[in-house]
Amino acid sequence: MSSDVDQSVLAAAKRGGENAEHEVFTAVDALEPVAGEQHHDAVATTAIFPSQSLPFESICAVERGSLVEIKSTMVVHTEAQRRGRFKLRRNQHQALLDESAFYIFAVCEPVPERQVIAMKLVPAVIVDPLIGEDGVADWRDEGDARGPKAQLTWSNLFEPGEVEGGE
Repeated sequence: MSSDVDQSVLAAAKRGGENAEHEVFTAVDALEPVAGEQHHDAVATTAIFPSQSLPFESICAVERGSLVEIKSTMVVHTEAQRRGRFKLRRNQHQALLDESAFYIFAVCEPVPERQVIAMKLVPAVIVDPLIGEDGVADWRDEGDARGPKAQLTWSNLFEPGEVEGGE
């Protein structure tokens, strides 16, 4: 019985992630989705520059052809209203590092449609020091075929005012 519950939770999470990705693709015209088993969700079809709706962390532009992985989380998670967490897989993160790729992190409303509240483009190399012995998160093996993962709360990447409004 718990297997059925686990599958429905996973299906809902997958739908929510797909909805958030759609929101990002709608907001960022210069991204083209990719299909298949790549370690990224999109490729930049033209150069991308920071904007009010898509601020950048530590860079001025993204070149055409750059690879981008989209990660989303809800602003709050669980009934305890804890801040949502981005889940990164070690093998995927390493592939993004090897390709000098980027993440777009999107914080979304806690509803199935997953409207984006805030998003930010961050080079994978900037995310890397947040994970590991000296970081805010550790790689943890959960025993599934996808390998170890790390979880970063959105507040590890965004200032509260960027997400919760106000300054």
